Amino acid sequence: MALVGTRAVAQEAEGPPKVQGAKSEPQYDDTFSGSILEVSAVSLTVSRSILGKPAEKRTFAIKADTRVEGKLRVRTRVTVGFVTAEEGDVARLIVVRQSSSQKK
Repeated sequence: MALVGTRAVAQEAEGPPKVQGAKSEPQYDDTFSGSILEVSAVSLTVSRSILGKPAEKRTFAIKADTRVEGKLRVRTRVTVGFVTAEEGDVARLIVVRQSSSQKK
């Protein structure tokens, strides 16, 4: 009986089993939300308007490890999680937001 109890304790100490292939959230430093103006295989340009301020436009590099959730199309609203590197802003996570007409 004592042997069974030690096995249970040893399994609890290891923690839950790790699932292979589980997607983890990419690490990013800042976010930018707006509408897509231009999209290509290597870059994404997003524009946002804030009441009382001029429109702001930013271009993000898209790398092989950039995670995209949804389909990128011009005029689609997105939120971009990005890091600033030597070559400029690099998108790490791009999430396409649903418009009110798509939710219905």
